[in-house]
Amino acid sequence: MKTIYHLIILFVLIGFPGMAQVPGSFNCEFTVAPTACINQHVKVLYTGGASANATYTWNFDGAVIISGSGQGPYYVKWETTGEKHITLSIHFEGLSCTGTKPVHVIHQPAAFHMTGGGAVIPGTPGVLVGLSGSESGIIYKLRLNGQYTGATALGTGQVISFGPQLVPGNYTAVAKVDGSDCLREMEGVAVVTSLPPPPLQHICMVTFDTATSLNKIVWNKHPGLPVLHYNIFKETYQNNVFTKIGEVPYTSMSVFVDTTSDPLIKSDKFKISVTDSAGHEGEKSLYHKTIHLNINPGIFGFNLIWNHYEGFEFKTYKIHRKHASGPWELIDSIASNVDSYTDFYTTPGITTYYIEVIRLEPCNPSLKNNEIMSVISNTAYAAPLGQDENMVEDVLIYPNPATDKITISMPGNISARFELLTLDGRILTNGMISAPRSEIKITDLAKGIYLLKITGDKMAVVRKIVKN
Repeated sequence: MKTIYHLIILFVLIGFPGMAQVPGSFNCEFTVAPTACINQHVKVLYTGGASANATYTWNFDGAVIISGSGQGPYYVKWETTGEKHITLSIHFEGLSCTGTKPVHVIHQPAAFHMTGGGAVIPGTPGVLVGLSGSESGIIYKLRLNGQYTGATALGTGQVISFGPQLVPGNYTAVAKVDGSDCLREMEGVAVVTSLPPPPLQHICMVTFDTATSLNKIVWNKHPGLPVLHYNIFKETYQNNVFTKIGEVPYTSMSVFVDTTSDPLIKSDKFKISVTDSAGHEGEKSLYHKTIHLNINPGIFGFNLIWNHYEGFEFKTYKIHRKHASGPWELIDSIASNVDSYTDFYTTPGITTYYIEVIRLEPCNPSLKNNEIMSVISNTAYAAPLGQDENMVEDVLIYPNPATDKITISMPGNISARFELLTLDGRILTNGMISAPRSEIKITDLAKGIYLLKITGDKMAVVRKIVKN
């Protein structure tokens, strides 16, 4: 009897096969977030185990039903704030239940603007990204190109930061009310970019500077680039090994005069690079090589030999000549694949030459109308045989280098005329000197190299003078 009684009680509790479920076998449980925002789509879903054929009666306390039926899911929204109550009643084959849950409807979080962004500088922690403000208790989530990054920040009522970001892209953020699905898109975009490598700067030309008798490097400045300064490099005594010899600020004219050069002795190679506003140096340019002109007096004129200019393509060399203090004249043009020339010229006195190359496109170092088209070699001078500068061995010139004056010592009772010239043949001072010694003041001359020409009866002497 006890066994039968227990079976009856069990069947009453769980039901005989095919019988309707009894109260307690299902309930009116459903899920919904406890907090929602005005006009937010709120999901409501029944979870109590009743049959889909049961009758479900929902009361959403004034919410607008977006979609849903039966067990749900329902999507609803409220257009006013306050505490709302969702009520569910279920009826099925004489059984029923009722359940209610509150939902606290609040205003949406305030909208703030994205801040920060910029170019990521290699070697730094990154670029800061944040919001112009925040609300206490609100969670702010960072997104990159629409995908959540995992970075969050809790609102404090002040501006907030998501920290430095390294990945380029468009950064946005959403505000989320804790314990709800309430989200609000923040305004604006913080754009993070990768800093482009420093631009490759090319040399426009390297030429002989007649004002200083030194090498001059010229390049075309490109406006709008993030350049801090230009770096000038010169080849060392090792082939294709370059060392930095100077810097030129971006705001200065794009010209550099190499005070370590001696164009009268040899040619030089130069390269250039830029350092950008972040302090990073770009690649070095291809080199340019100056023209070094050498001259040998022959029996019937002069033999000119020079090295090829390297740095840009051209078709012609122009050969210029000046006798004594006369004007320069263009005496010939030859193809650019030739690097020697013999000038049959036997006029007594000192003759000076230089070689010129014309660029097809000008250099414009000042970004104005000061265009430069011409590359020139050093000036070289000589006298025909019989008038060599070593003809008078007893003429002494000292000190050399000098600062204030030079002394000229000559034998016997010789009188002669002197001319102090620049390397391009411009006369600075002249006069007469006589044995046994004379002095020439050079105090007012700029530091550099000059020519001292001494001529007299059956003599011609030309010497380099260095002013310290």
